[in-house]
Amino acid sequence: MGDQVLWSVSGDEGVVESVLERRSLLYRQDELRTKLFAANIDQILVLVAADPEFSESQLARALVAAEAAHIRPLIGLNKLDLAENFQRARQRLQPYQDMGYQVIELGMKTSEATAKARLLDVLLGHQTLVLGPSGTGKSTMINLLIPGALASTNEVSRALHSGKHTTTSTTLYWLDAQRQSALIDSPGFQSFGLHHLRAEDLSRFMPDINRHLGHCRFYNCSHRHEPGCGVVAQLPSIGQSRYRIYNELFDELASKSP
Repeated sequence: MGDQVLWSVSGDEGVVESVLERRSLLYRQDELRTKLFAANIDQILVLVAADPEFSESQLARALVAAEAAHIRPLIGLNKLDLAENFQRARQRLQPYQDMGYQVIELGMKTSEATAKARLLDVLLGHQTLVLGPSGTGKSTMINLLIPGALASTNEVSRALHSGKHTTTSTTLYWLDAQRQSALIDSPGFQSFGLHHLRAEDLSRFMPDINRHLGHCRFYNCSHRHEPGCGVVAQLPSIGQSRYRIYNELFDELASKSP
């Protein structure tokens, strides 16, 4: 989704003559397969919600993939009406705001006009891919921004405490008549493999780790066990949760098959 092509008219049909070079590409990869999300996008909106409770590991993986692809990531936090859960989610996202990520707070079912204004403020003028697990409100957002889209919505599964999959294919929607702003809706995901990345590059794609690089005793420091590590020295500011995610991802990438 998102590839640009040169085409010509042939009778009552169009013929693709060539596919233009991509300026960006976001994808995920695990041991078994590679999943392409979209090409030629300017930014990624990772949508999470107060309910179901979001996985910080999934969020971190999506942000790492965006950073590695040099695509601007944004975080949307939906379901403002669930006050207690929303406050808890807001606190969990505070470290990401401290890293410099923009967090957009939304109440798409209860504060439609405000949510629409906040979304359009960051979406207009860009090609944006929406990512996130099922149940966060991606289809609700599509219907809010594109009247007539009729994206299917569904309730959160109480048994699984997760959303029921309603989007099964990737779809591009234009946000303006000039077709300068696009929103790409993708199916919800439960896993996000990063096997296309190298373990030794991971620290560069995590802003809270990256800001402390260059202060280690060893040039090839893994920031895990080496003495004189500038990253380990800053663990109080990085936080145990983020450092745990870094170690989990590093182990995963270091152990992948060549």
